[in-house]
Amino acid sequence: MNNNLNTSKFKDLFKSKNFIVGLCGVLAVLVLVIGYNVRINRATSPVRVPVASHKLKARTQITDEDIETIEMPRNALGNNYYSKKESLIGKYVNVDTSIPEGSLFYSGAVVDGADLPDAALLEVPDGETLYYLTVNMLTSYTNSILPGRYIDIYVSTRENNQALVGKLLENVKVLQVKTADGENVFDDADARKVPYVVLFSLPEEQHLLLRKINAINNYSITASGSSFARIEVIPVPTTAFFKDESEGVKTEVSSKYLRDFVLNLSAEIEEEEEVLIEQKTEETKKDTE
Repeated sequence: MNNNLNTSKFKDLFKSKNFIVGLCGVLAVLVLVIGYNVRINRATSPVRVPVASHKLKARTQITDEDIETIEMPRNALGNNYYSKKESLIGKYVNVDTSIPEGSLFYSGAVVDGADLPDAALLEVPDGETLYYLTVNMLTSYTNSILPGRYIDIYVSTRENNQALVGKLLENVKVLQVKTADGENVFDDADARKVPYVVLFSLPEEQHLLLRKINAINNYSITASGSSFARIEVIPVPTTAFFKDESEGVKTEVSSKYLRDFVLNLSAEIEEEEEVLIEQKTEETKKDTE
């Protein structure tokens, strides 16, 4: 009899609205407490993260030796950092920044080599010097000059009042093509960007040859009464990219006649400049006497 009475009381208790509300409240508190403890434990539990083993300067390529891993509380890490060592190797420290010893590798401080503003410098072979030509949509053959492919360098000028046009250099490998804002033209295939400069590198003798053409052009513009004709430099895409690599594609002077023409013209300008300097010196002396 008593057992039946107690069972009935329990049934009535479970059916009670106040009991159900109270039980739900207790369960809610338990869920909150457990969830809070889980979050606290997760936030304060140590995790292993990669940090710089020593100070890394701008443009440094990150290697395995530049990284060590340490344990840090998860809540002290913040956001936008590299959590895996493997994803860092081969990347570069961004320009205008450095990574202190023991620092995390934050996303803004680490970039791919191609994303460096001066990435072309990383691709210049030993013994060669970086050079660029200004182009536009027309002279780039509507963006047909591509990184990794080759161009020939033609020149156009006048000699004895007659047109002189020919190929000066051949098999010049293009490193980058950039817009006027310094962006890589071919980074976004869906964006139609206008090329502004074509960057490539040359052996020193050939590099100086193009520098001398620049000097000749500047002199023909600035020197009053100059009889030296301007030399136009024209990049032309070639099929060298499609040759077998075993053929050994390399940059060469295509025309010794054009090379000597440029060198002789440069020498004449140097002599003329020396004469002008001497004349100005004599005039200055006379004015001061």
